[in-house]
Amino acid sequence: MESTDEAAVLADLEAMVEAGTLVGRGGDFLASSQGLVDTFLSTGSFGVADDPFGGADASLLTDDHAYYLMLWRLFDRTPASMLADYAIKVRRILARRVFKEIGEGVIFHHDVYILSGRNTTLGDGVFVNRGATIDDRGPITIGDHTMIAAGAILTTHGHILDDFSKPLPFGGRTMAPITIGSNTVIGFRSVVMPNVTIGDRVIVASNSVVTKDIPDRWVVGGAPAKKIKELVPRDEATSE
Repeated sequence: MESTDEAAVLADLEAMVEAGTLVGRGGDFLASSQGLVDTFLSTGSFGVADDPFGGADASLLTDDHAYYLMLWRLFDRTPASMLADYAIKVRRILARRVFKEIGEGVIFHHDVYILSGRNTTLGDGVFVNRGATIDDRGPITIGDHTMIAAGAILTTHGHILDDFSKPLPFGGRTMAPITIGSNTVIGFRSVVMPNVTIGDRVIVASNSVVTKDIPDRWVVGGAPAKKIKELVPRDEATSE
């Protein structure tokens, strides 16, 4: 099993599984898989998985910027990605080619999943913590100095559920934008749903699900997220 052709690697794997001869030869399969990675790194050629939901994912990953995104994903699976200061600088450099627009001083931590990047605009000083998801099938805009906490999800798509003529996975997707203002916090493991606008200086509590627009300075929480209170500037609060 030395081929670097995807179809041949898969055919060899399937044959060994069917024959029960894979045990003891797993290293051969992994070496061939590494060959596919080496081919990608040297040529930029890669396959995009079929999307049964009709999300046109392939169209988001066909131009040259996809090489930078795929390299980012591979880098995040290496020991070097654990060197936090170095890794942040590597991602910051790659981000110039991955995202539609990006400001200065953006920070990405380990294992952030970015669907494409080409539909995402980031302001200055945006901070995205580990394990967050930026699903930008539709447009995402994030303002200056906003923080996306670990495990948070920004998703711009939904599924068509009422077309009973098709199996559910083949019903298609719907897309809608997300806009997040400046100096806002999207809390730990929170979800921002499609077609939502979040204002400036908003705090979304951990494990919340944001389904509706949120005005400036609100603190919200829950599923669905509801207003908890309003933020008051310190100088105004102390003068009362």
